[in-house]
Amino acid sequence: MTNRPPTQSAGRWAGLALAAVALATAAAWLAPAGWPFELFSHFRMHLAVASALLVPALLVFGRWRAAGIAAGIAALPLLSTGPALRAAEPDPACAGESLVVVTANLDIDNDEHARFIEWLAGHPADVVVLQEVNAAWARDLAAIRGYPYRRVIVREDPYGIAVLSRRPVAGFETLDLARDGLPALAGDLEIGAAHLHLLGVHTLWPITPGLAARRDRALMKVAAIARATPGPLVAAGDLNLTPDSPVWPRLLADSHLRDVFAGRAGWHPTWRAGFWPLALRIDHVLVSRGVCVERPEVGPEIGSDHRPVVVRLRVAGAA
Repeated sequence: MTNRPPTQSAGRWAGLALAAVALATAAAWLAPAGWPFELFSHFRMHLAVASALLVPALLVFGRWRAAGIAAGIAALPLLSTGPALRAAEPDPACAGESLVVVTANLDIDNDEHARFIEWLAGHPADVVVLQEVNAAWARDLAAIRGYPYRRVIVREDPYGIAVLSRRPVAGFETLDLARDGLPALAGDLEIGAAHLHLLGVHTLWPITPGLAARRDRALMKVAAIARATPGPLVAAGDLNLTPDSPVWPRLLADSHLRDVFAGRAGWHPTWRAGFWPLALRIDHVLVSRGVCVERPEVGPEIGSDHRPVVVRLRVAGAA
């Protein structure tokens, strides 16, 4: 048996790593064909970074052609900036009092409830949309003061949902967006002289073709509701969807909603944010025309595998 020199073996492993990255990248660019390729699309940036890291290693081992391929893969994300990432035109009608919206997936396996409750106490919001609300979470949320308008749907699977509001709510409605028994919440909030329609949403994790289809059905129902709502609207929650998915631009186009992070520099992962190889932005706040975005941000660790999204808004006519 012939023993390869260490540098030759390392170069071979670098080449194999590039082959794996190239195949995954090709799968990501086939995402419009649907599942399972869409699963790879969420990791386009990760694959580009991995490819960039391989460039110097391949050069060290004298694999010039492979290094050129790796550099090309690393540059691919520069080609994918589309309309969904551009900032919306400012709405000069948005003036008056502001509104802070928080959405957070609490994680039913998170037993550090105090971390979120203490953070919310120090960063009070006008409206809080929560996902993965089980009985234990519902008990602790009931003790939070200052949110007199609330609706909590408790489930022992990951699809319990709640809305807490400081602002008066004309009424809460439970929706079944995908006709699969999973609840979403809708309500009309009084914001000064204006009304704001709120959708709290948690879609399925698209790890099988059937789950992906149900997620997409829920998202398209969100789009239909947004189109049919004459006034300002905010949709918030864990959509299990990243802006790199081909479903994302379709959702924004069909709904006429815009991402609160549109046009904002930087990367804003909300799921597994502390572990770069898996970090994704799947928790979102989307707004209609007539809603101005002042300051969006991703919150801190709250013991969950998700981080909260916090955004300060102004609503047209809410002076």
